[in-house]
Amino acid sequence: MELTRERLFIVTAGAAAVVALGLYFILYQPLINKLRAAGIECDRIENELLQARKAIGYFKAVGKKKILITQGGIPLAIDELTSQGKLNGINFVSMTPGQIEEQKTPCRILPIEMEIESAYKDLGIFLGLLDDLEKSLITVKSFSIKPDGKATIKRKTKLAVNVYLLGE
Repeated sequence: MELTRERLFIVTAGAAAVVALGLYFILYQPLINKLRAAGIECDRIENELLQARKAIGYFKAVGKKKILITQGGIPLAIDELTSQGKLNGINFVSMTPGQIEEQKTPCRILPIEMEIESAYKDLGIFLGLLDDLEKSLITVKSFSIKPDGKATIKRKTKLAVNVYLLGE
């Protein structure tokens, strides 16, 4: 078999194509896959940053200087709420978290209904210190004090609060 110029060109071009395909699958394709994964991660981080910026802008406008917690921080917020209440003479009879509510703002709200026993003075102190909690932003939605026929110092109160969460 005689190697003519045409055949030599075809064999050389075929070998170059095979080498190029081999380099593509061995080197280029894994790098492209890593680049796609990094791009997805960047998009996720950019979305989180955008949500955080929206939350900061919203609370600057509202004038609140509190830290918004994520859904994972709910136990810490409830623990801070109950520990401050116990320090101020509040007896928690029951505590029922509700479903997280989506809002038009960049935050979400977790409603919590509680039944507590306390003296009027202790209840006032507890409601006043909700603004001073460091780990969460909590507002009082409603409360009602049950009148008791007995002449006791402690009264039962139904209290509903909102815990503000950073949107996810």
